[in-house]
Amino acid sequence: MPYELKESPETIQLSVSAPSREELFQAALTGVLAATYGTPLPEEASEGQAVPIQAAGDDDGVLLAGLVDETLRAVREEPGTLLPPRWMAFDVNRVTANLPLHARRSSARRLEDSRIQIETRAEGWTARLEFRPRTAA
Repeated sequence: MPYELKESPETIQLSVSAPSREELFQAALTGVLAATYGTPLPEEASEGQAVPIQAAGDDDGVLLAGLVDETLRAVREEPGTLLPPRWMAFDVNRVTANLPLHARRSSARRLEDSRIQIETRAEGWTARLEFRPRTAA
C-alpha cells in the first residue's frame, strides 16, 4: 500500500510514498478517501458517474492541498461513495481528476486538512498530510 494512516483522538496523519509525482497524487487521494470512509475502501465499481475535481497553483503542495479540499468537499456533498481516481491530468499549474461515484452512500467522517507537506528525493516523492475532525457546518 503506498500510504499509511495513523490516528490519534485529535488528528489523522496520512503518509504517502511514490516513485513519481502522478503516483503520489493518486495515492494521496486514495489515502484521503480511506481516512474519510475507513479502510478498506469499498471495492464496488461505479455506475458510470464521476465527480470532477481540480486545483490550480504554482507548486505541488498547493495543487495537492486544492485536490484534497475538493475531495473532502465532494465527500460531504455527493449522494454516493467516492472511489479513487482512475486517471489524473496534469497541466501547467493545474491538475484535474475524476472520482468515480458509487450510488450506495457509505458513512464518512467529516475531516478538514490542516497541513500538507511534499518532499522529493532521489528514490521518489513523499507527502505527509494531517487532518482534524471537521466541526459542524
